[in-house]
Amino acid sequence: MNRNTFMTTTRVFIILIFAFTQINAKPNSNLIRKPIMADSLLILKNVHVLDVKKGKFWLGKDIVIRSGKIIKIGKAPRKLDRAKVLDLTGSFVIPGLIDAHVHVTAHRSNNIENTYKHLEYFLKHGITSVRDAGGDGASLLKAQTEIREGRRIGSDVYFSSFMAGDWYYNRDQGLRNEPYSPWEQRLVPGDYLDKAMASAKASGATGVKLYHSFDKNFLPKVAKAARRHNLKVWGHTMMYPAKPIEVVKSGVQVLSHVSMLETMKTDTLFYRRTTSAAYKDSVIANLDITEFCREMKAHHAILDATLCVSERDRWVFPLAKRVHQQGVKIVAGTDQIVDLKSSYPRLVDELDYYIKEAGFTAAEAIRSATITGAEVLGQEKNIGSIKSGKQADLLILRNNPLLNIRALENISLVIKSGKILIN
Repeated sequence: MNRNTFMTTTRVFIILIFAFTQINAKPNSNLIRKPIMADSLLILKNVHVLDVKKGKFWLGKDIVIRSGKIIKIGKAPRKLDRAKVLDLTGSFVIPGLIDAHVHVTAHRSNNIENTYKHLEYFLKHGITSVRDAGGDGASLLKAQTEIREGRRIGSDVYFSSFMAGDWYYNRDQGLRNEPYSPWEQRLVPGDYLDKAMASAKASGATGVKLYHSFDKNFLPKVAKAARRHNLKVWGHTMMYPAKPIEVVKSGVQVLSHVSMLETMKTDTLFYRRTTSAAYKDSVIANLDITEFCREMKAHHAILDATLCVSERDRWVFPLAKRVHQQGVKIVAGTDQIVDLKSSYPRLVDELDYYIKEAGFTAAEAIRSATITGAEVLGQEKNIGSIKSGKQADLLILRNNPLLNIRALENISLVIKSGKILIN
């Protein structure tokens, strides 16, 4: 790759990989460096390292990275052959963020360059991995492959095969033929489910997104078939007709949209546009979510709350708070399409809502966008926390996000797979 091609590819940020023995740089450094060999060492000196599980920073540590992996956290040896050292004294280091619910492609007729722009935007702002919850699988596989092989720059993208029942697609009118594609399928009782799942797996999907028109009898069969093919089982909290508690019991591992818990209460007045906010607040306040939360915990299921998409319906905030208080694990996902002109991603707003509206501590909010996100992706052994042996996906921040989550807007460096990016 020549220099002109390289600079064009990176667009909004420059990938900087260190080429000399030692660098004493402050977070605002704007040095341009040459590529280093893949087997060289990178050392981040004198940083505060977040323990996401304990919710505290370990002060004044060194992080040693080799070939994209963290190999040591503590005190780096004084002499390491060919080590590249970056002194970041006083900076705060957290794992790369994960947005567990995004849409970076259209379902069809996708513009692949827009996909790359969105994934570049995420990475620039510290989101090193994303889960696309339903899009053009061919484009997503292309982006996933190009990024992992180093030909393009962007967040790692994990995507789903979108699946729904006949009513969702055809409204009983037979308007389309099945199957549509490996990443967009209609499933009905009697289908050869293993064939559907094998097709989804072969398309590069990490999981299936079960969307609509599944009942409580068929849904468990679909979930079981997905697991047989090592696919993660993701879906809506309400499957129409399968209800939230039935969805949990079926084996769906990640349920999207806390707002869909409204369907646990039969109240036609609630859904009218003219109904007052006070009335809706009272309905939600009296909604019994105890069994739902109990089943979520029993099945080790995770709620993808997506508060950003429901922010106009203020009743979702106390509802999410009650789910959190009952001990249900919640992941951070925005269900948003990127606004490339925005100075920060909506994930920061999602985490801010978790803290200000849903009773999370800052440490819990960060956990929802790191190790819990990694669990949703099935990647908790590789990403989501700062440990020896894990992929070096890291954010270097100027300020402490445990004191103010908006510190995530002020990033000094983004490190992905051991490669350093400067905005």
